[in-house]
Amino acid sequence: MMNSFNQNTLYPWAGKPSIYEYIVSALDDEGRLRDAKLPDDEEYWAGHAVRWVAGGMDGTFSHHAGGQADTAKVQALVQLLVKQSRSPGNKTRRATYLKLMQEEVLSVIDPLLESLRERPGVVIPKLYQEAEWFARYGAHRNVVKLGIALLGQFETERHRELVVTLGKHDEFTLYSAVAIRGSLEHANETLFELAKAVDGWGKIQLVERLEPQTQEIRDWLLRHGCRNSVMNEYLACYCARNGGLAEALAQASVDLELYDGAGVILSALLAGGPAEDIDDYEDAALAVSDFLRHSQTMCINVAQLSVVTDIYDFLNEDGKRWERRYDRGWSGDLREACKRLCDNVIRDEGWPAKVWEGIRSQDSTMRQHAIHAAKRLRMDIWEVLFGQLPEHPLDSHLYYQLAQTEEPERMDRLVRYAEAHLPLDEIASGPQDEIGYGEPYAPHQCLQSLLQALDVFEGRGTKLVAAGLRSPSTMNRNMALKCLETWPLPVWGEEVTAALQELTVSEPNEQVKERIAKLLQEKELTAWLIKS
Repeated sequence: MMNSFNQNTLYPWAGKPSIYEYIVSALDDEGRLRDAKLPDDEEYWAGHAVRWVAGGMDGTFSHHAGGQADTAKVQALVQLLVKQSRSPGNKTRRATYLKLMQEEVLSVIDPLLESLRERPGVVIPKLYQEAEWFARYGAHRNVVKLGIALLGQFETERHRELVVTLGKHDEFTLYSAVAIRGSLEHANETLFELAKAVDGWGKIQLVERLEPQTQEIRDWLLRHGCRNSVMNEYLACYCARNGGLAEALAQASVDLELYDGAGVILSALLAGGPAEDIDDYEDAALAVSDFLRHSQTMCINVAQLSVVTDIYDFLNEDGKRWERRYDRGWSGDLREACKRLCDNVIRDEGWPAKVWEGIRSQDSTMRQHAIHAAKRLRMDIWEVLFGQLPEHPLDSHLYYQLAQTEEPERMDRLVRYAEAHLPLDEIASGPQDEIGYGEPYAPHQCLQSLLQALDVFEGRGTKLVAAGLRSPSTMNRNMALKCLETWPLPVWGEEVTAALQELTVSEPNEQVKERIAKLLQEKELTAWLIKS
């Protein structure tokens, strides 16, 4: 009789919960996930330098990466699937399963499906049966992803519940969205219902595929469609266009949900970033001017004020950028009229009290809005923020805001606090080629917020710079080198020099190595380091 170890070796899914079962058990009464964990997390991420958020890897590469899949890998999987469809069972299933555990599905999925459609000898009913097994019983994410993708090739309602349930986890929403559109009746309505149940990369994937066929969908896009836990910028222009933002704001009055939703969209369009921005939105002039018209009576809290200040900064950008905008619905008169509307809102004498209330709020989002508004109102909030450090000791945004000072005395106080309270020994664990984001890297992100501001404060924070040079976060090391590139050699000190000397030997990143070599050459240190 085969023991448990051998059984698990033969069948990687044996004794493990299926991902589908896990997701079903993790849904709350409203059909939303309680958390984004998956049962294969530890196994899947072992050996990865970065643990992405759910759906983050596929989402990022689907939006920002291109290139062709490895033909050999595609054909190897096609051959396994053809064989599995001809002779289904654990033996052929195991071979495909093991192969999928080694591959990232997104890079091969499209050519794989195309090749399968053209491949003779595929037993279609059996392939469907095996695809459903992968999706329903797979204990590893790549297996489940392929199962969903294969189910999407069959026009049938049989797998509706399976595909929709899996799609409620951001790691699988992209695959479920494509499968829903390709195989289910009333696909757009299904995408809409699923979009209301997710918040991260899954929401981005769904909203981008959602057709604005009904007024209900258009209303939702404007009020709730843009906001997500990744970046609102990905969806802002889509929601503005497909929700009919300019038309909705042109009404004599609007409801509060529409006003706030429009503010989220406009702020994201003004921020720009990885997607289309305010200059890509054809009706920006109309939407902005009508939003400001409504703001005269509806802008009453700091979150709403931050949108108006964003617009004000946009309206005051340099003339060259505006020369191009005058051909896109804007005019000089409209721009000046919008500035006056912004001024009317910003000059209200009640804002300082509301800003102080927001800055002292326990709501981190509200606090960030208040900080943003305080800068526009030229309020000095540094002392209050500094007093919040003991309560928020690893808040990198708080360190970032405090580091944006031009006063040496304040920077000295911040440096002394960081040197005393940040776990510098833990941070300085040795250089690795790590991105350095996520909860385990919260201290490293705090250090990064400080290092990127220290270059203009010669000789201050040498302990922090030394820790940055020894950090596994590549960004920490780059920020520390930025300081040394600016600082004169006499202010470096022994600890910084020793850390740099260690780094000349141990730096794992080639670009950082080149930066170090250039620094040593400019400071004429190469010969000295060799001697020492």
